[in-house]
Parts: sequence; C-alpha cells; structure tokens
Amino acid sequence: MTDQTTKTKPLHIVLIHLDLGIGGAEQLMLNLALASIGEPLNGDVSIFTTHCDQSHCFDAVRKASGSNPTEGILASKVHLVGQFLPVNVLGKGTAFCSTIRMMYLTYKAKRMYPDADVFVIDVLPSSIPYLVHGSKSVIYYCHFPDKLLTRDTVNGETSQSSTNVKSLFRSVYRKMLDYIEETTMSYSDVICFNSKFTREEVLKAFPSLQSLTSRMQVLYPAIDLDRFIEPDFNLKRLLASKASQSSSSDAQMPIVSLNRFERKKNIELLLHAYAIIHKDYTNDDKKDIGALPPLVIAGGYDHRNVENLEYLEELKTLAKSLGISSNTKFRPSVSDEERAVLLQSAICVVYTPYREHFGIVPLEAMYAGSATIAIKSGGPKETIIDGETGILVDQKDSEDYQSLASAIQELLRDTDKAIAMGQRGHEHVKEKFGLGPFRKDWKRILCEEAIPKGIHRQSNTDKRLTKVFAYILILVAWYTARYILAGSSKEWKQLYRFD
Repeated sequence: MTDQTTKTKPLHIVLIHLDLGIGGAEQLMLNLALASIGEPLNGDVSIFTTHCDQSHCFDAVRKASGSNPTEGILASKVHLVGQFLPVNVLGKGTAFCSTIRMMYLTYKAKRMYPDADVFVIDVLPSSIPYLVHGSKSVIYYCHFPDKLLTRDTVNGETSQSSTNVKSLFRSVYRKMLDYIEETTMSYSDVICFNSKFTREEVLKAFPSLQSLTSRMQVLYPAIDLDRFIEPDFNLKRLLASKASQSSSSDAQMPIVSLNRFERKKNIELLLHAYAIIHKDYTNDDKKDIGALPPLVIAGGYDHRNVENLEYLEELKTLAKSLGISSNTKFRPSVSDEERAVLLQSAICVVYTPYREHFGIVPLEAMYAGSATIAIKSGGPKETIIDGETGILVDQKDSEDYQSLASAIQELLRDTDKAIAMGQRGHEHVKEKFGLGPFRKDWKRILCEEAIPKGIHRQSNTDKRLTKVFAYILILVAWYTARYILAGSSKEWKQLYRFD
C-alpha cells in the first residue's frame, strides 16, 4: 500500500531544526531534504528553523543575492519562524530556551502542514508528544542525547563536578530536562541515530528506551559526492614531488583541520602535536627532511556564538605561545568551494574530537582523496579503516600529544602511503557513504518503518503525556519565578543560575 501511495502522490516531509548554520547536524538535515526530493522518492519538503544566517549557511539554503546570483536548491523550502525567541536569558538557560524554541517551531510546522506525511525533528524531542497526535508519522533523528552535552560533560563524559548549592539547583533543573528528553523521545514512530556509538550511548543514558529497540534505526550521515570534484591522484603525486623539491613551506600540501570552533572539537590537541613536528623541522640536525607543511585550521564560525568567538582567540593565543603562529592559518566560515579545495589538497586531514558522535569531516576528507587521521573513539571507528583509509590514534591521555604527532609524521615521511590511503578512502566512501546508499536507506526507513508504524500508532493519549507536560509547566513556572523573585539582586541571580 505504501509503495502505491508514493507512486500516485509524492510524500510531503517536514523537517524541523533549530538553527541552520554550518555543521554536521545541519548537513544531515539538508541531506535528508535532498534525499526526499530526489530519486527514488521524488517527494516534497518543507524546512522549519528559527535562524538561517545567509553568511553562515550551506549553499543549498542560500538565497540569491548580488554576490550570490544562484539560489540554493532548498532555499525556497525554508520557513523562518520564531526569530523573536531568545537563545538564552541573560546568558543563561540555553537548554530551556532551546526547548521552548523547538516547541514553537513544531507548533508552527504542524499548524501550517497538518497533513504532512512525515515530520522529522532533531536536536530536542520535547515537542514530539504534541506532534504525534494527529500527525501521520514522526521521526526523531538523534545526533547525540542532550543529557550528555551539558557544561559538565565532554561528549558524554564528566569533565568536572561540584557539590555546592548552585550545582545542586542546576542538577535538579537538568534532571527535569533529562526526564523530558527521555520520555518524549519514546513517542517517536522511529528513532534514527547517526552511528552505533550514539545508539549505545542513548541506551545507557536512557534505560527506559531499551524496550523500544525495534523502533531504532542507524542512518549514517552521507556526503553529496556531486559537490566535490573527483580527486586527481596523478596531480596529487605531482604536487607531492614538487613539494619534496621545494624549501618553501607555502609549496607544501597542507595539514588540514576542519571543525566548528567549539572546545569539544579538541583542536588544541593538533596545535600541540604540530608544535612537536615544528620542533623537528627546525632542528639543525634534521635539515634534510624538507620544508614544514603549513597547518590550516578551518571550519564553521558563528559570530553570534560566544564560544566560537572565545575559542578561536584561545587557539590563536595558543599557536602564538607554541611558536607556530607563522605556520598556522585560521580560516573561519569557509565556503563550500574553499572547503572542497582544502580537503583535496591536504597531505592529511586531522580530526581531533574525542567521543565524536559520528563525524562527517572524515568522510569528506576520504572522498576528496586525503588520508584521514582521527582519535580512536566514537563514530570515526565506524567510518575509518585503520591502516587502510587513514590512521586511528589511540591517545593515552588528554596530554598525550606525541601519539598524534607520530601519526602525522608517518604520512609526512611517506607521501606515497598517504596518497594510497586517500585512494582507498575515496572508494570506501563511494561504496558506503554516498547519497546513493543514503537515499535507499532513507526510503526504506520512511516507507517500511516510519509510515507503517505511524499508521498503526494508537491515537489515544497516553497518561505519560500529562506527566511530561506537567514537568514542562513546572520548568516554565520555576524559571519565571526565579527572575521575578530575583529582582535586582545580582547575588541571587548568581547563586541560582541554570544552563
């Protein structure tokens, strides 16, 4: 029945995402949209978001302008709503405000398209109980549980702890948000994950979901192979040969890092490792090893994001203190074109996040024909074939810089090996992580999982619904009362702060 329906009437899929910036989560949602309008589904999509900065977004959603005459294929599909809603309140309560923004987005999306075939929501599941009632099908895509992305954790591992009164109140606040996340996620017809690693982390964090594994699907993010020029390995060998004969650093193929400017991306690890390599290249006893390749630190950068601003300055300061600033180039907010060129021209791409949920950059790097070096943790263990398409570094501790430096030096000394890894990586990505396999998996999840489960979903309201929204109302009341009672007391506000 589902196949016949999709042939006679195109599926209408509504995607809901908080901020359409430049990052893995945004790219995943846009790839879902592209997969929905392309073969084999040939459906229609609508995208709802509260923010889409035209100077900080993917080309697919960029509108035509004087400097950009070509409109993105998805630009007309984007609905900007709720821009008036705050990201935080006086720098605090980001998680709470995100919950409110997601609820408003969901309300507007459902109100505008009540008959949509499938709603896809990510980041926060708090509005799913409202969405499932009266909707045909709902999919929640979990990049990583918000419970494990708090200020006291690094991708799920506790980084600091405190037992003071302020921490106690914050703990109670977080527990309520965590309860809402766990409970509301269970209302989805299908829960998708970006990796097996993320799925296991969710099941550990939310034990009550153990009974819902039949609704869980791993849908690996994909890269749009058409956005990239096919790698020219003969040219890469020629560049490597010329680089070996040149004493200029600018003539060398660069070492590239591509990440958002966020502390969890652990970019300082690469700076410390590069400093070790820099020391070797400037050692008078090792002048025969050639010129040092430059280090390029590039990635997503949002001027509205305080962490982006602070972290970029921290990295620049660290590079200066390590004596490598003249060899290090920082490229925030790179265009898609520059991103592709960097990935293609690199001698290697270094990916430093620890316990990364999936990691789209290693896929882009491998397809571009560059060897990829990553920390042996999280999603990259599922995408990089160690020793064949790249190197997985088993970091002994947070201050073990030598292991990463050694892996980079291995490829700098043997460029043929680096190029051979790039060749194998290119074929590996084409086979498993292109939009072709992604579209087939997406169609299967929609037509064989989400839509049938939505049809058979019981329409009566569960008692859990009342309980969940009771908690949400408590949060709203608590947060409002906090500022009413605080008045002008800075000490009170400082004591009872919540993030």
